[in-house]
Amino acid sequence: MSMRKKNLHILAIPWPASGHILAMIDVAHQLALRGITITFAVTPKNLYYMNPLMSLHDKTTIQTLVLPFPSHPSLPAGSENMQDVTQDYFLYMVEALSQLHHPIIQWFKSHPSPPVAILTDAMNTIWTHPLASVLEIKTISFLHSNQYIASTVWSYYNKEMKKEFFYGEMLHNTIESWGLVLNSFTEIHTKSFDAFKAIAKHDRVWGVSPLLPVQAAGSERGGPAAMPSHEVFAWLDSCPVDKSVVYVAFGTEITLNKQQMDALGDALEKSGVRFIWAVKKPGKGVENASGHDQSVVPNGFEDRVAGRGLVIKGWVPQSMILKHRAVGSYLCHLGWGSLFDGLMGGVLLLTWPMQCDQFMNKQLIVDELGAAIPVCEGLGTIPDSVKLAQILADSLHLNRPERIQWMKIRDKALNAAQQGGSSFKALDDLATQISSLTP
Repeated sequence: MSMRKKNLHILAIPWPASGHILAMIDVAHQLALRGITITFAVTPKNLYYMNPLMSLHDKTTIQTLVLPFPSHPSLPAGSENMQDVTQDYFLYMVEALSQLHHPIIQWFKSHPSPPVAILTDAMNTIWTHPLASVLEIKTISFLHSNQYIASTVWSYYNKEMKKEFFYGEMLHNTIESWGLVLNSFTEIHTKSFDAFKAIAKHDRVWGVSPLLPVQAAGSERGGPAAMPSHEVFAWLDSCPVDKSVVYVAFGTEITLNKQQMDALGDALEKSGVRFIWAVKKPGKGVENASGHDQSVVPNGFEDRVAGRGLVIKGWVPQSMILKHRAVGSYLCHLGWGSLFDGLMGGVLLLTWPMQCDQFMNKQLIVDELGAAIPVCEGLGTIPDSVKLAQILADSLHLNRPERIQWMKIRDKALNAAQQGGSSFKALDDLATQISSLTP
């Protein structure tokens, strides 16, 4: 990881969702180590995500461009992150962020060493790709996803949808980008990685994961935890048996309704397993609609499971929990970032995909690779608590074929991240290619 051209500079524009921001921060950290200067464009309420990264690099390497969040009549007041709302607000968030176009142009024109490229989350390319064109610089699209989804989606788009598709402009602008960065590694599905490169029609496609999570002493990744970390890990340390705890969480954007919470609570109670259940607080958009019955832990549940279960309401240090020796399985929604947390933690996944790309992640991990256990599917699905209780209990058996297969994939991921591995070399090449751009 040698130093590149002095002061070479890119602008990073993340999608305002926790998993997307953190993943882009991890990419930026690796580029900074390879001599690239990065400015992050963020709005005030998302600035705290930057603290660990900024504490690891000097101010000449990692900078921030803090812009007021543009108002939008259809977004709840104060919402700057998708964890504040539901997926129904996606387009409103895009429309609001697109109003940053002009302020960024003004910043660019006044900067003594303006960026040579925009590293943009693919969710933003509706407006960031045209922005890069106006500035006459390159677009590098970051896909917080994998090649299996990318090759499938763009293949179908090319055959059937084109720009008339609802998300057609985003898909068109992303694939037209100068470079494409996948939050994945080649070996998880080599065939589809090659297929996606063929669709892109160039070799500037980089699979860069797994990435070492950016963490720094005295700074919580993703913000302050709802329960002090030392209390969480003291509880995990007290578990006498390795791989004996089930971790339950559904990301930063999904809340469960009362019937789902009751069924899940009943299953955890019946299963007899030790567990940590991370419960997301309803966002503003949910509270304004049907939030009165969202994320409500069953009455008396915490008393009944005291000692063997821990309920945490709010943000948790998820990646660190999943790496603890006591945790053996993970009931999750199969968001790609959460899936990767489970992979790096070496825990078996129990899958409940609910929306968006999660169903295709299930196709890859469960159907194609046979490396996870399906539980149920759907945002409104209510699981059978008796069947779920049995799945939870059985998931902790160490000889399950799905666990063995998942550990083989984990070995491939770890090898990809090591010096000489495919993802390590991809990051080197990405930094080299950026360095070749003319300021």
